[in-house]
This record gives sequence, structure tokens and C-alpha cells, in this order.
Amino acid sequence: MSINTQTWVAVLDIIALTPEEYDAILRKMDVEHTPAPDIYLHIAAPLDGGAGLRVIELWSSKDGFESFIQECMLPSARALGLQRETTVTVTPLLNAFAPRASEITALAQTRVK
Repeated sequence: MSINTQTWVAVLDIIALTPEEYDAILRKMDVEHTPAPDIYLHIAAPLDGGAGLRVIELWSSKDGFESFIQECMLPSARALGLQRETTVTVTPLLNAFAPRASEITALAQTRVK
């Protein structure tokens, strides 16, 4: 039996998604309280010029990411009436460096909502 040790980087560029819409989708999915089992990290930032949002995630399973999109994210966005053009790229992780990893969660709490 082989063990899959590959980690995956998912980048989603979501055109015209506002921070308020992003927050609504997160609340609908409740992922901050009940995250998908295969996700390591989720980061969101504005696209250049405020054209939408970029989401970067690390996953232990490509299938887990794809299932999450189909079974959780898309249904949640649709339930809120949100459909946005999205470019998704999923590639194997080459390297990760996070010398201040313990501080990352607190950074999100400083965002004005």
C-alpha cells in the first residue's frame, strides 16, 4: 500500500466577488468552525485593482479540494445567488515556509468587516 504524501496548492481567482460576498459564503459554509478534513490553510486577498478576490489554499488531497468545491462551495454560493467567473489552478506544492505560522490566524482578526 502506498501513502499519498503529495500536498496541493489551489488558487482561485474569483472575478467581481466583493469582501462582503466572500464573508457571506464563508458564513454559509461555516468552514471556520467545521473545516473540510483535507485543508491545511486558506488565505484570501484582493485581486489587483479590486477586480475580485484571490483565494489560496493548501490541501492534502486534490480529490478533497475538488469534492469541497462541488459539494460545499458552489452550492453555498448558488444558495446566496452568487455566480462569479472563477479561474481555478491546482498544482503540487513545491515548498512552504511559515516561520511565524502561529501568528497567521490572528492576522485575519484584524480585518475590518
